[in-house]
Amino acid sequence: HQLWAVMRDGRLVLMKRIPPFCTFSSDRTILTGVEIDGTQTHFHWVFANFQKQTFPPIMSESGYCYYPTLWNTPHALFAFLRADLLSPHGMGDLFIYRKARTRYHLIEKIPGAMYPPFFGKSGALYYINPTQTLMKRIAGEETPLFQPAGHFALNPTEQEYAVYADETIRWIDFKIGQLRQFIAFDVTALGFDETGQYLFFATHKHGHSCLYQYDKHSQEITLVLNHATKITNLSF
Repeated sequence: HQLWAVMRDGRLVLMKRIPPFCTFSSDRTILTGVEIDGTQTHFHWVFANFQKQTFPPIMSESGYCYYPTLWNTPHALFAFLRADLLSPHGMGDLFIYRKARTRYHLIEKIPGAMYPPFFGKSGALYYINPTQTLMKRIAGEETPLFQPAGHFALNPTEQEYAVYADETIRWIDFKIGQLRQFIAFDVTALGFDETGQYLFFATHKHGHSCLYQYDKHSQEITLVLNHATKITNLSF
């Protein structure tokens, strides 16, 4: 429930409290999360900076919903996962809404796994499907990218991505294919830096979290910091 900033000099600064199950918007300027009230889920948003202003919910949906994500444009797309007692463990439905004027309208509903989805700047939606395949979906057309996949991250130019599965992190170029791979255990989050040269990954075991930096060119892994709580999302 807390957003932290890792400064370049290694300091860790608490920015503010945020809604649970947050994800970053396509331009990484907004965080969207949830508030579950009985059988209703309210989707809240905050700026992904030090500003602490609060805003009315984006919308509400019946049921238990998680990981809302936003394509932040005037004609925004908004997606989230909803699970119920009939869903197999770790699975749910991925709802996709489009904004028209001041309201969001449902345009698609597809099966998905309970990993945070993400909109790229192009409007493409990246998500994990029930067969543990990382999918790219744009304008209703889908492209499978990698299997098996769990946590994943997209670089700022939308030309490379990273996936974690089978205790291995793989760094992949959309055109060339796999660039790097290395072993990592108990990974909870992945995220590229703004330049795309570094991949950050977090691990969590026995109540202890670590944040690491992987250099694309030197292939060196550096410990950035230790943290007392589980790290669930990373962004520049």
